[in-house]
Amino acid sequence: MQSRIEPPAPMQISSWQQAELNAARWMRHWGFIDAVAHPGGPDSGIDVRAGGALGQVKYQAAQVGRPELQRFVGARPYGSTAQLIFFTGSAYTSTAAAYAQEWSIALFTYRLDGAMTPVNDVARRIHRSSVSALPTAARNPGTPPVPTFWQRNWRVVAGVSLLMAPLGSIGDEKTYTGPLALDILKFIGILLVCWSLGTFLMATRFGYRVSFTFRPFRAAIARRPGTHPAAAAVRTRVPRPTPEPVTVAPTARQDGLVTEAASLLRAGSKPHHVDKVLKDRGVGFMDRARILTDAKKLNQRP
Repeated sequence: MQSRIEPPAPMQISSWQQAELNAARWMRHWGFIDAVAHPGGPDSGIDVRAGGALGQVKYQAAQVGRPELQRFVGARPYGSTAQLIFFTGSAYTSTAAAYAQEWSIALFTYRLDGAMTPVNDVARRIHRSSVSALPTAARNPGTPPVPTFWQRNWRVVAGVSLLMAPLGSIGDEKTYTGPLALDILKFIGILLVCWSLGTFLMATRFGYRVSFTFRPFRAAIARRPGTHPAAAAVRTRVPRPTPEPVTVAPTARQDGLVTEAASLLRAGSKPHHVDKVLKDRGVGFMDRARILTDAKKLNQRP
């Protein structure tokens, strides 16, 4: 049984069979624990079957349109109320999205590392349900509580107060007792002290570091990493995994890529579009050129 505690581990997608197996893993993660894919079985329009859901997986470069979703609805057994889930590695047209909304079809896109992204509201509800069912500690291990508004912004309040304080001292007879030149010097001193402290507090709140160096005297404000673990976690960007270049040998894998490239060309895809599909799968430049040449020759055969 696929655990719902953690999402499925990354899985390199390089064929339609792997795409179907990956879709079944994610359906089990979403709670359809009996989801099973049968790559290579009869093409009935259903690639993944579960007790409460049916899935169809497309491994193609072209966008998924409304007709493909209509065929998916038509493939559902008569009287079935199973949730329909559609997967593609490309994208959906606007008419397909509108049709999916009408028939409550969940639309997902997958990356080459197997990660799933919900496209419409139905898909987001399915994807969110697997997260909301987890304990808080399992969803956010080691994440400290989020600080309150005043804990985050007390430096801003104190800084603004210090910036305004010198203006409030104007006209105070206990502070400015004369003569005029001495009162002006006092005001300048109060202004410099208050504004320096206020600027320092506000700079530290927004993640800047104030540094001073001598010989000659210099002051600089530079961006620094956030000190709060929660803020650092929000700003940290996880690099998207890049598929390593694949050296395509003259094997069954290359024959499969040639056959698929020929099919895309017959369907109306441009050579540069097919080349981009092969490149996204990690195929090297020289191998892509050889595959495209073989695909064109294959299409020219009677």
